[in-house]
Amino acid sequence: MTDVAHPVDRRPALHAVQPTHGSTDLPRRPLVRELEDVVERMHELGPSPRLRADLVSMLGSWASALVGLHRSRVSITAAEPALPWVLEDGLPAWLDDLPVEAGQVWAVRAHPATQRALDRTLAGWSAVQNTHGDPGGDVVTIEREHGTVRAHLDAADGSPCRGVLGDPRWDVATAADWLAVALGPALDPRWGIDPAATFVSRYRAHGGDALPSRDMAVARTLTTAVEWTAQLAVLSEPDDEALAWLSGLWSRPLALLGASVGSPTGDARRRAGAPPV
Repeated sequence: MTDVAHPVDRRPALHAVQPTHGSTDLPRRPLVRELEDVVERMHELGPSPRLRADLVSMLGSWASALVGLHRSRVSITAAEPALPWVLEDGLPAWLDDLPVEAGQVWAVRAHPATQRALDRTLAGWSAVQNTHGDPGGDVVTIEREHGTVRAHLDAADGSPCRGVLGDPRWDVATAADWLAVALGPALDPRWGIDPAATFVSRYRAHGGDALPSRDMAVARTLTTAVEWTAQLAVLSEPDDEALAWLSGLWSRPLALLGASVGSPTGDARRRAGAPPV
């Protein structure tokens, strides 16, 4: 796998992350490496029951690790992390300057349910359990021993995650969002595999009950869309592929909101605060 390929590659986030551990001959491997291996075998050999079971096993071990963290004893000295930036600051104003090819950003900003989802997520925020804060697949390592798979959650610097006080539902929303964006495009739609739904199902099966609301899922997708947009369309000169990738990201919150929006009219763009084109 190429370490740092363009994020609009067929498996964008899987290629964009950096491993938290070094050599692949160590007992643990980054989850992204393991996922890429099984998906490549699926493309080569077909989605056999064995490969499907291996994928479910990895997602289940990741979910189990998250349940274990959420159920771990909270220290009285545990620090409470800052709220996700999107809940404190909302959507940034520079989104108005994006080209229309970047997607229906205007529609997301104009939709009345967008701000309502952020407000409701903030109002219902509950920082009472140990959480990771940002448990995407790039901070997970996989250990295989005697036919069993075990996942480990790491901190951003690669050290073991000890947890911080936060809302565990955001952890689940983050993991599911990462899978939808990073792994989903790598899977052939004909296989009928939904990795995000599988992860949530395994989380529930392991006793997890911190299931995000639709509003929180919207907030999480908005966070992802803005962060990728900042990287691809603000910090660099996006090409057509990058713009197509961003367009797909901005369609995700609209889908969760149940919106069906076509191309913006001039009046609609002005109502959304977008510049004329």
